[in-house]
Amino acid sequence: MTDRRHTRRRTMSNVRSGVLSVGSRKHIVAVVDLSPEGAFLTTRAEVSAADEMTLELMLPRRSRVVRLPCRLVWRSERFDATTGHPAGIAVRFEPLDAETNRHIEEFARTGFRLSEQPATSRYEYIIIERKDVDVDELNQLGREGWALVATPLSRRGMRLVLMRPL
Repeated sequence: MTDRRHTRRRTMSNVRSGVLSVGSRKHIVAVVDLSPEGAFLTTRAEVSAADEMTLELMLPRRSRVVRLPCRLVWRSERFDATTGHPAGIAVRFEPLDAETNRHIEEFARTGFRLSEQPATSRYEYIIIERKDVDVDELNQLGREGWALVATPLSRRGMRLVLMRPL
C-alpha cells in the first residue's frame, strides 16, 4: 500500500470528527487532513484493504453530512515523534459526485474561512499525541494562547486537546 495523493490536501487545524463505517461497525474518527482523493483519519479501528468503508462527516463550510465511500490505502500503527504524524489510516475515496468533489477541492485550496457574521465565541482546537509531557512545549503553547481542555486516554502515550479563541 504505497499509494500517494496527486491533489492538494488541507490539514485540519481544528478538530473535525467523522464516523467511519466498516461493515456493521461504526468508529468515531478525527479527520487530520482532507483532499478530493481521500483523507487521513486518526483511529485504531481494525480495517483491511478488502473492507468496504464509508466516512460520514460534515464538510467544512457546509451544513449537511456527506457519506464518502472509501478504501484503505495505508496505516500508521504509532505516533511518529519526529514528524508529529499521529497513528491512523489513510483512505482513498471512491469517485465522488461533482458537487462534493468541487467543495472538497475548494476547501483544500482555500482552507477555513470565517463567516461574515461576527460570533461571540469561536475557538480553534489542536490534538497533540506525545509519549511524555514536555513542560517547555506546554508553556510555549500557553504563551501562544492555547489552553488544555481534555486529555483522553491513549494506549500509546498521551493525547492532549488544546483550544484557543480565534
